[in-house]
Amino acid sequence: MVFSLGDWHWQYLESLEKEFNNNPRLRKKYEIKNSNKGRLYLPNWEGIKRKEILSNPDILLVNEDGGPAYIFEAEYQVNYNKIAGIAILTDIAIRQMNAKDKPKLILITKEEFPNSELIEREILGYVKNIEFSLYSSHYFVSASGSLIR
Repeated sequence: MVFSLGDWHWQYLESLEKEFNNNPRLRKKYEIKNSNKGRLYLPNWEGIKRKEILSNPDILLVNEDGGPAYIFEAEYQVNYNKIAGIAILTDIAIRQMNAKDKPKLILITKEEFPNSELIEREILGYVKNIEFSLYSSHYFVSASGSLIR
């Protein structure tokens, strides 16, 4: 079966949310927000204007104080610029929010991204307000339980 970009993205987010909801530890610790159910914005200020939005994450795991603990981006097609842009804009958004904890941005690509370890190390050298990891969609679903604290 061949999926379009929108079909894959929507279905992947739904399956990821289902996986998170099936994990009682995650459900107890975090509120799970899926962009399929409503727009998610970073920074998430009261009365934010469209031009102030730096990131529209796909899924957020929000901790008890309302801050994001995990930020998920699922991307069908990526390149170095897109990966770096997502990471840097998310880092800036979190800095602007004055988050007390460092959330983890997990960027999930449909297919394995060549040189993913190299770009991950490079990005980690630039971002200061977030942690960052890059995974393929196939690997992440099978390992998600051990990757989220």
